[in-house]
Amino acid sequence: MLSFKIKLALTIAVLALSLPLPAFALQLPVSGNELASMANLSAQAYAVKNIKTGQVLISKNSDMPWPPASLTKLVTALVVLDTKPKLAKTVAITRQDQNLGACGAGGACILAKPGVKFTIDGLFHALLLPSANNAASALARSTGLSAEEFAKRMNEKAASLGATHSHFNEPTGMDPANVTTAGDYVNIIQAAFANNYLRNIAGLQTYYLRSANNWRYSQTIKNTNKLLADADIKVIGAKTGYLDESQYNFASLLRASGQEFAVVVLGEQHLYTAFAETKLLSGLAQEAQALAMLLRQPGMLFGMNPLLTIN
Repeated sequence: MLSFKIKLALTIAVLALSLPLPAFALQLPVSGNELASMANLSAQAYAVKNIKTGQVLISKNSDMPWPPASLTKLVTALVVLDTKPKLAKTVAITRQDQNLGACGAGGACILAKPGVKFTIDGLFHALLLPSANNAASALARSTGLSAEEFAKRMNEKAASLGATHSHFNEPTGMDPANVTTAGDYVNIIQAAFANNYLRNIAGLQTYYLRSANNWRYSQTIKNTNKLLADADIKVIGAKTGYLDESQYNFASLLRASGQEFAVVVLGEQHLYTAFAETKLLSGLAQEAQALAMLLRQPGMLFGMNPLLTIN
């Protein structure tokens, strides 16, 4: 398979040979954003960050406030981990957890009822794989912090990661008044999956969640991230999110061509579109880097013809 750099070079070469020089100069993309605009993506906002360099290679509406929906849960996970929880500790699901999670009313939840116990480790798996709202509520409550103090810590955590345009009111993501941006969230997902514990959980397609006190509520849970099964791309960790107000959001940490990229797409009409455009953006990010190198060193492509240089 041709590398992105070679394919891009060949594309530019075809343009150069088939077009008059002025037309070629007009049609040549000069940035990752121009490459993405040519792809006509449907996401309302997106951002792609090279983890090693810290450079945002591609973005659209990256500072536009948007409801994160269940992307909120990665901030919840980071705040809970900051309290250094004992993973074997058991926590009983409460009626409040069920109500906050809209369990039985369309909210994503693990099968549970008040009094059913799970370990904190199990709740982390339920938080990240099926995006269970009752698990998020139970984890936040397990810290002993009040709802107000937990939300305060979520906002402090986000700010410490450079997510200065984000604000969270609660841990599940069910509140449409929670706010993030694509530009903020590339920093959040980078921090979340720099944590090996969260990274290992996010890499699972399924998990057998055991109840600590009622075997009837032991269950197999599945990851909502369908890109894990995609042989064309290596997903390190990802999180899906949906509300009517936000449509489909997807944030992922990917490895491609020996590099890691954080890719965030917000406001997709379909989840499959979010997955497809994430893959496309990761490829465009590699093309953008190759393009930048070619533009910095035009002799790599045009050195044999002094008339075809880029100033």
